[in-house]
Amino acid sequence: MAEFSLDWVAAVTGGRLEGATLTAEGVVSDSREVRAGQLFFALIGDREDGHVHVPAAVLAGAVAAVVSRPGRYGCPVVIVADTRQALADLAHAYMLHTKARVVAVTGSVGKTSCKELIAAALSSEYSVLKSAGNQNTEIGLPVSVLSHRDEEVMVLEMAMRGLGQIAFLTAIAPPDVAVVTNVGEAHIELLGSRDNIARAKAEILEGSASGAIAILNRDDDYYAYLFRRAKGTVLSFGVHAEADWVIGKPEANDLGHYSFLLCHGEQEYTVRCPWPGRHHIYNAAAAVATASAMGVDLTRAIDAIAACPPSKQRYNVLLSPEGAVIIDDTYNASPVSMLAALATLSETKATGRRIAVLGSMFELGARSRSAHQEVGDTAAAVCDIVITVGVEAQDIAAAVASHANKSVFTCQTPSEATLLLKRELRRKDVVLIKGSRGLRMERIVAALLEGDETSGQ
Repeated sequence: MAEFSLDWVAAVTGGRLEGATLTAEGVVSDSREVRAGQLFFALIGDREDGHVHVPAAVLAGAVAAVVSRPGRYGCPVVIVADTRQALADLAHAYMLHTKARVVAVTGSVGKTSCKELIAAALSSEYSVLKSAGNQNTEIGLPVSVLSHRDEEVMVLEMAMRGLGQIAFLTAIAPPDVAVVTNVGEAHIELLGSRDNIARAKAEILEGSASGAIAILNRDDDYYAYLFRRAKGTVLSFGVHAEADWVIGKPEANDLGHYSFLLCHGEQEYTVRCPWPGRHHIYNAAAAVATASAMGVDLTRAIDAIAACPPSKQRYNVLLSPEGAVIIDDTYNASPVSMLAALATLSETKATGRRIAVLGSMFELGARSRSAHQEVGDTAAAVCDIVITVGVEAQDIAAAVASHANKSVFTCQTPSEATLLLKRELRRKDVVLIKGSRGLRMERIVAALLEGDETSGQ
């Protein structure tokens, strides 16, 4: 992790050091995740005030803290006006002293999967630091930056919930390569329209380093809009004949893992996706295009993509003690990702029934009802049984019920859905579980994997 002295921290954050100066290694903002030698940031959130947890952080091994008010903390402190801004300022100051190149990834759907594949591809040639888990916000990204040691490349995911948020992140770590997977409907309730979502995503291009390379989806509706905002060379991927990297001849095996041809001029490569789902073709193509832009040997990069392990709660295929196949895709949900998951379920070989447990999709605003109905119509075509969770997801259930000979159940909570699913589940059934993050649908997966004598046989 990055090392820095407290007097330097005070200087770059505009803070005041109280106590002895010393050197910290890395930063942390959760007292439960402290490792020895780290600098603890006392962030103030909607529910928690990090100042309360400074003593616990010190007890766990933190050597100092950044705070916004004086107090007895039991360690040296740097007092700043705003701890959240100070975290960003520290990460930005650190970036000015590193030679690591930055590859930044955003998009409405698939950015985490794309980030993982890009990191795998680049790791075949470079030492790589990648954003851990979902460290893609104004807190998570600077924490990722400050976990850097001497890696040659940082692959950073950049998320947003409103205008100006990606711009905030690019001010910390201006991308040398900026990747936009797509412009969808995630957070449309907060931003009002896809046009505004495109504006927010374009901030990754506008905040890039001078002459940065942009990697864009040629098939996306907003390709031309994004193209105009790139600062340097644009490389595109997609099935579009004018893409720089043209996708063709996709083929799936029994588990829904795709291979496809990727053509660049006269060159042709066979690429294998490591995870089920047609939508990962685009993520893999973006990863190859990024590897090419970074000068990586493409044979090695493509092999690394094929071997990339899945991310937690993103279409992980698991087996329950009773012999049912559980597909854990509970990380989050949007209309595009929900439809992609159902398409993958339809392509997965099943000797039992196909069942979908689908939770509400949040932050869709006026689009909510029609989006849930669209998901319901698709689920009816794919599934033998549909179980919905949450108020908004009742529109999924209503759409399923409008189709003949379909079994559909509505639940309000994951616990209720778990009891129902355990009663209905049989050996060799294939069950997709997906919903918005706030529902915590992963609790259903955990309960099914524990096993229970009440499960169907």
